[in-house]
Amino acid sequence: MKTIFGLNRMSIILLFFCVFFKATDFEKLRAAYDNFAENDERGLEFVALYIKQAKAESNFKELSQAYRDATSFSENKKLLYADSIIWAAQQSKNLDVIGNAYLTKGSVYYFTYRKYQKALDEYLRAWGYLKNSNNSYLHYKNLYHIGLVKSYLGYYEEAFQIFSKCRSYYQVYKLNDNLPNLKYNTKKGYLNSVNQMAICLFYQNKLDDASELIEEGMRESANDLNFDIERSYFYKLRGVLNFIKKNDKMALSDFNIALIGIEKKRDFTNTSLIYFLKGKIFLRNNQVEEGYANLKKIDSIFVEHRFVLPRVREAYELLIDYCRDTKNAEDELYYTKQLLSFDKILSTDFKYLSGKIYKGYDTEDLIRSKEKLESSSLFGYIIAGATITTCILFSGAKYYQLKQKKPNSGNKKDQSTDPLCLNEKDKLPQKLSKLTDKVVNDILNKLEIMEENKFYLEKGLTQNQLAKRLKTNTTYLSGIINEYKGSNFNTYINLLRVGYAKQMLTSNNEWRKYSIETLAKECGFTNRSNFSKIFIEVVGVNPVEFVEKIQMNRIE
Repeated sequence: MKTIFGLNRMSIILLFFCVFFKATDFEKLRAAYDNFAENDERGLEFVALYIKQAKAESNFKELSQAYRDATSFSENKKLLYADSIIWAAQQSKNLDVIGNAYLTKGSVYYFTYRKYQKALDEYLRAWGYLKNSNNSYLHYKNLYHIGLVKSYLGYYEEAFQIFSKCRSYYQVYKLNDNLPNLKYNTKKGYLNSVNQMAICLFYQNKLDDASELIEEGMRESANDLNFDIERSYFYKLRGVLNFIKKNDKMALSDFNIALIGIEKKRDFTNTSLIYFLKGKIFLRNNQVEEGYANLKKIDSIFVEHRFVLPRVREAYELLIDYCRDTKNAEDELYYTKQLLSFDKILSTDFKYLSGKIYKGYDTEDLIRSKEKLESSSLFGYIIAGATITTCILFSGAKYYQLKQKKPNSGNKKDQSTDPLCLNEKDKLPQKLSKLTDKVVNDILNKLEIMEENKFYLEKGLTQNQLAKRLKTNTTYLSGIINEYKGSNFNTYINLLRVGYAKQMLTSNNEWRKYSIETLAKECGFTNRSNFSKIFIEVVGVNPVEFVEKIQMNRIE
């Protein structure tokens, strides 16, 4: 029976081969497998005909498309086919085709493997080819994927603007009734853009606006089997909304429906988020066993895929607390190590991505582009950020050398060859020269006392506030900090905060159990990302790695 089935199957393939091999209408070749779902490898048998025909005609543009379709149907060879897309695209010499090839490989990294760093690299390569493209579909497709990375990094307002523009563009799907493939692609882009807009609104706590977009997505994806997967994501978002409103039964129902499509797509990112929220629902309803069973699934996904989603980090904290309460020291140690690994990947990803996206995406060319979605002021912020970073790196060592220095006209070092001091002197040529040693000493002594009292741990401390406490003005204070502390005000405060963090992490075992958010808060930083960034620049490693080194030294 199996032999007969096999012959019939081969006969069908040969039939298609005979009918289409000499055809030049590649659309007919694609029509043979259009109804196969993503990751359904049966479609590869028909794609093979497409590949063979494109090779026979040396049509590299179509060959690139054929490999792209193979990437969609393949389960385990997506990257292999993605590389083939790029090879064929390069042979075509067509910039749009080459850009689209890199975009596809980036999507494989992002959606299949959740390798955000590698995905961004490919998206930026694609942008180099597509930023000036006349093909608006590809332009917005690339822009959408860069928006995904923006959203992952937490730039929700900026990402929302990107997705909003994409949504407006992709609404043309309603006009493409006579072009089914184009209609499918643009409607998919439209639904995905609406979904991402709603996610950004959630993180900005604009729940009513998010709810409207969710209903829009549910309505537009209804009664269309082609978009069941996209509809699953709107069920997920509605579940999140019900979770926030504590409509727990409705939330669980939405999450269970969403999981059907999301797990089918093998999207372990959103799967882990759903497990996390389901776990929280069970726990707040005192269903402890079900709650922790869902949280443990997050660790299973982390072990298999080694990816991190910042939103689910709390799962590990809950598991650690649970193990501690139940006196399960072995599991407590395991989940603590897992959390350290989680944080290490998270800090590495954020450091890499945030730097790359500004260097590779927010370029002068993009700012000039009429399609750019960033506000003009952002560029100024980027330049300011780069300047601050340069100051931190340049003056960090300087600060430690000058920290103990007191003003003394007899032993004051020659500043004529010191470029840092020359710069500061140029900024304040008269103000500092008019200050008497008594005034300078008085301010420095007060600063020393305030350092001992750890004034720098106060969140949101400004130079103006400090000047008032020292009974001086900001000009004098700024000049003295620049000259005698070797840095500007912000760098001076941040160096003190990081020094305090290092001291506490080294000497206090309880501090080594703190989350990054808690460490940032205890040290006076406004957020975890800023704390991690400054810590890396000053210490050379992130807080998680610093803790690991301390623990390793203690073990040894």
